[in-house]
Amino acid sequence: MQKGNALKFLVVLHKALLVGQLVFAAACAYLVYSKAMLPAFSSLEKLLQAAAILLSAGGVYAAKQIFKKKLLQISDMQLGAKEKFSVYRSASIIQWALLEAPVLFCIVCFFLTGNYAFLALAVVLIFLFVLAAPSKTKMLNHLQISEAELDEL
Repeated sequence: MQKGNALKFLVVLHKALLVGQLVFAAACAYLVYSKAMLPAFSSLEKLLQAAAILLSAGGVYAAKQIFKKKLLQISDMQLGAKEKFSVYRSASIIQWALLEAPVLFCIVCFFLTGNYAFLALAVVLIFLFVLAAPSKTKMLNHLQISEAELDEL
């Protein structure tokens, strides 16, 4: 990776994951709305609702806790900027995966049942995913490095 591309890499990765979620949700919404696919598992709706809520709550909680634990690791250890960024990158990817999994599950549940409540929950989770986007300010605060050090990454 060339110097100065560390933040760009994370931004592009986050946006790619976000676009994937949005495209999948839009495609499923179109198929359900246009009645191109009839809901096949309406009978499992209540069970899937409970699973979606539990998975969503668990995913959001785990994402927050693991990310926080990794940030504490960064602050506790005397690491250089590159090592800090490496830990931060892995923490961010884990956080995004834990936020994205419930989104995809909710979209699949929506597709299978035709219940728009699943899509609404997916939209809320996508909003939380957007809030987890990387930025220069967040990285400077989380990594406790200078702007010059960030530009060197």
